[in-house]
Amino acid sequence: MPSECLVIALILGVLVFGFFRAGRKNWALAVLPLMVIPMVCGFTMYTIVDIMHKSYDPVLPAILVIGSLAVTCIWIGMASMILIKTKKLRIPYVAATVSFSVILSVIIILKYQMPAIIM
Repeated sequence: MPSECLVIALILGVLVFGFFRAGRKNWALAVLPLMVIPMVCGFTMYTIVDIMHKSYDPVLPAILVIGSLAVTCIWIGMASMILIKTKKLRIPYVAATVSFSVILSVIIILKYQMPAIIM
């Protein structure tokens, strides 16, 4: 799962880079919060499991993911108020980004809490 999270973060990073190159700095900064959850989970689990060769407590991923979800939701709320000027775009942005973050968090938590069920 750490490698999948890092790939998700890489894909979102390419999207942010593309927005910056296209001159859409507001949209690049609006996509940036989506990278928090996959990067935190990917780097932490990769460091613990692959580099340190340690087993982890199943509660650790849940705490990390819930904490990063809280940071992401706060960042999305602030980004929607600052970066997106029209209400017509703000509601779909908040709905899409928060739902993506919550669904990804649930998948990660279920993966680490019940590895035998979800493979």
